[in-house]
Amino acid sequence: MSMNKNKSLVAIIIFLLISNIVLVVYFLLFDSSKKENGTSEKGRFSVALKEDVGFSKDQLEKYQELRKVQMEKMGLYFADVKKAKFSFYHLLNSMPAVSDSTLENAADIIGQKQKELDINIFRHFTRIKAICTPGQLPKFDTAMSELVERMINRKK
Repeated sequence: MSMNKNKSLVAIIIFLLISNIVLVVYFLLFDSSKKENGTSEKGRFSVALKEDVGFSKDQLEKYQELRKVQMEKMGLYFADVKKAKFSFYHLLNSMPAVSDSTLENAADIIGQKQKELDINIFRHFTRIKAICTPGQLPKFDTAMSELVERMINRKK
């Protein structure tokens, strides 16, 4: 029984680690004000949409509207994840010994919040894809594949 609990905890920790890496990469790619080659990190995707996918001015305006709404939502999701993690690590100070069930429940809350955040990001990209014309879809898919590759491998 103890071995199963340990395996569960290890799985949760691995999930949270991967989720945190994705979160940090997303934050760096879409909410950084660093300049690289004269283009901000957050502007690189709109440049890719324009140059690689072939977005028109109207499509770029729609994208910017979607992005603005998305960034407002993301602040709430990040705050929820931060609050859940604070509660999780606060368990270190609140009790002499934390039961496995309490620890797992607190980690599950973090996992649920992270899941909600990732689903929201996925849906955001789906809404951007819906702006594409049929001829732009293969180029968009290629651009997204490259973006996902950078996010996962932390390439720039």
